[in-house]
Order: sequence, then C-alpha cells, then structure tokens
Amino acid sequence: MKAVNSFIKSLGENYYLDFIIDPNNEEVYNSAFSLPVYYQNKFYYELSNNEIHLQRRVIINTVRSLFEDALSEIYIKLSSQDPENFESFLIFNIEAVKLKLKILKADYYVESKQSRYYSVIEQYSEINEIEFSDFTNWNVETKIQDYFYEFSRNFKYSKIDSLDYLEFIFDRANTLSFLPYSLFLIAHKFVVELIKIQGIVNELKEEKQVNPRIKWSGKKTHIGFILGNLALNGFIEAPKNKNQEINFTAYAKLIKQNFEVDVDQDTLRKYLNPEDDKYEENKKSFDKAKFNMPNIIEVS
Repeated sequence: MKAVNSFIKSLGENYYLDFIIDPNNEEVYNSAFSLPVYYQNKFYYELSNNEIHLQRRVIINTVRSLFEDALSEIYIKLSSQDPENFESFLIFNIEAVKLKLKILKADYYVESKQSRYYSVIEQYSEINEIEFSDFTNWNVETKIQDYFYEFSRNFKYSKIDSLDYLEFIFDRANTLSFLPYSLFLIAHKFVVELIKIQGIVNELKEEKQVNPRIKWSGKKTHIGFILGNLALNGFIEAPKNKNQEINFTAYAKLIKQNFEVDVDQDTLRKYLNPEDDKYEENKKSFDKAKFNMPNIIEVS
C-alpha cells in the first residue's frame, strides 16, 4: 500500500538534516542559519530557533496528512478484501511503526548521543559536556563563566551571563525535541488505530464463520451478468433508489457480503448494470451461448 508505506517512511526520516546546512552551501549566508555546530564530526550551521519552529510545523503537517491518507487507504482496502488476508498486513505494519517509535523515543533526548538530533555547539564542547549533566548544581555556573565573553561576541548579544546561556540551551533543546515528540504521538495514534482495525477484522472473521458465504465457481464476469438479470427479471428483490430503479452499488455490496468471489465491488457494479459497457461486453458472450432468462411473469 503506497500511502501506508509513505507514512511509515516519513516517521523514520532524520529531520535534523533539515535544520542544518553545510558551510560551503551558498545559502549559508542566509541569516536564518546562525548557530555553528558539529554534527557527526562535521561542521554545519544550524537554523535559528524561530526558523526551526517554522520548519517543524511544515514537517508535522505533512506527516499528519500522510497519516490520514494511510488510514483511508487501509479502510478502503478492508472494505474490498477478505479479512482472512488482512491480519498479517496489520501485524506487519504495527511492528514496523513500533520500530519507528523506538527511534523517535531516542531522538527525543537530544542531549544524548543516541539521538539523531544530537550536536555540539562549536567552540563550546566543554560546555556541552555539562549542559544537561546537572542543572541542579549551582557550581555549573562557575565552570562555564570563562566562555561567555567570546560567546556574546559571536552571537551579537550586548549582555550575556551564564544564566542567559543556560536558558538558550534549554530553549534550543525544547525546540529540537518537540519534533520527535510530536511524531511519536502521531505514530502511537496510528498503532492504536491499527489495533482498532484488528478488532474489526476479528469481528468480520467471526461473522464469516457464523455466516459462511456461498462460493462462486464461475468467472467474476458471470456472477454480475446472471445476478443482474435475476434482479432485472424480477427473481431477486434488489436494493432500489428513491426512483425505484435498482441501486447497483448497494446490490454489488450485498453480493460481496453473501458470495465468495474474487472481484472488487466497483467492478461488480459495472457487470450488474445493463447501461454499463462491461455489461454489454459480457452479454455478447452469453448471447453467443444462447443464454436466455425469462421474466418472472412468464414462468408464473
């Protein structure tokens, strides 16, 4: 399923790469890239917090849209497939998303080297070693006091002290970790939805065991033509529209529910409807075989 695969793939993307740029890139002169960092032993510039806010909003909205498309695709498939063949698909995708959840959970802790969002601010590797180690220890301030004059020059702050820097570190961590956290929630919701669908599939399987369907041994083209003619000639009371004409969509759905036949509902509807080209193609084969069905009045 294309939409499902696209959604699961989106959960595993390394979106931190959208927040950094190579220093040799011409766009590096864009003022949006302001923070020099080392990421995976390479030097980059990172977007400002405000720019990351904008980028992550686009990413989250895109993934949400993929989430909705994936769910719609699953429900459409479920409506036209045998539930017996659906269980393995659900189990596979639940496990696939659970793997993404583990990655997103690791990404959330951006201060950890296990996170794909982990990076070190240039010239402040010593500070990074204590950034998240023990903020409750007031001695942290004395450990990094010597770095702030140069920091204030590099980042054009008129006044800065250790508390300003710690606040900056906190804000940056919160800004970065918000994205994997949001994606984790979306992924978790998808697993919950798939588990709900598993329940629906189990109910359909139980219903199938209680009310087994009639197996159609002929071709899928045959069932549409024959059952269509049975309805047209009055032998079957098929569902009708308000104008009392046969509702071939509803009729096709009923046939799918009661017959075991390998044809999707929309195609079956075309075989049933005498005004459709597929019906006419079918009729030629039956006419050649001299098939004839009388009206119910003729044999009453």
